[in-house]
Amino acid sequence: MMARAPVSVVTGFLGSGKTTLLNRLLREPEMRGAAVIVNEFGEIGIDHLLVEAAIEDAVLLRSGCICCTVRGDLVDTLGSLEERRAGGALPGFDRVLVETTGLADPAPILQTLMSDPTLVPRYRLGAVIATVDAVNAAGQLAAFGEAAKQVAVADRLALTKTDLVDAAAVEAVVARLRALNPTAPLARLPGETVAPAALFPTTPFDPSSKPPDVQRWLAAPESGHEHAHDHQSRHDAAIRSFCITLDDPVPWQAFKAWLESVASLRGSDLLRLKGLVNVAGESRPIAVHGVQHVFHPPTRLAAWPDADRRTRLVFITRNIDAAPLGAALHAVIARATP
Repeated sequence: MMARAPVSVVTGFLGSGKTTLLNRLLREPEMRGAAVIVNEFGEIGIDHLLVEAAIEDAVLLRSGCICCTVRGDLVDTLGSLEERRAGGALPGFDRVLVETTGLADPAPILQTLMSDPTLVPRYRLGAVIATVDAVNAAGQLAAFGEAAKQVAVADRLALTKTDLVDAAAVEAVVARLRALNPTAPLARLPGETVAPAALFPTTPFDPSSKPPDVQRWLAAPESGHEHAHDHQSRHDAAIRSFCITLDDPVPWQAFKAWLESVASLRGSDLLRLKGLVNVAGESRPIAVHGVQHVFHPPTRLAAWPDADRRTRLVFITRNIDAAPLGAALHAVIARATP
């Protein structure tokens, strides 16, 4: 069976440099096997014309990549890509990049990639990259919830146009981004070199084999058993990041019931959750990963990535505090514990 192709999402607000970044990266030799889907806003699109070249549906680029415009929804487009590859109409590709419109909420795309039964056998969710305009970020984050959410759910951040503002302004934007997303690696462009492999890894994320990654992935904004690090600023004050940790192993069925209730009752405001769970009776951790109402199937890892055996749950939420979630989890565990 052919390995599932990772689908990475490139998001970012209007004018933040998504297409410029893609054009630069697609010239790199290691990106020759990438297919690109451009999702445009409105009836008349132009972004796909700026990604090197495009024809009615798809074209082999000079770099060897494929550029496809979204005529229907994401499921249809990815299905068409796979069918045309299988039929020999398109060259083989080892990854897909989806460039969203600047006004997009990326969460539905992530949900689709994690849950659609026609896509899951052939594709898997890759990285989420958000571009941020250093010149206009302050105003955009203040006025548009979409801009804040794009930053909050990202795995990696690219701060663009840093050469157009002074150092103090750049640091102010970086501080704002760190308030929304404390753990995502951040590149300052155009000054820093960004390797495609750092943004678009083709191997599945495996916390057990990458201790530095899992430390960043599960990094709490501040240490503590149950600590909310709330960042109140402007329009996006409701978006916050916090970590809940548990010292003792937890009964899986109780934890699963709590997780399902959180997704059911507060899923629309659960922007992203990642974590490792120390399950009672298990020697290996279970990884959980969800976006709003949709969760990956829990994955039992081969081993713990480090010496820390605590359950660690990292949340990015909107209008959800850590204390009620932690209290509910403790109550569920207490009821399930003899």
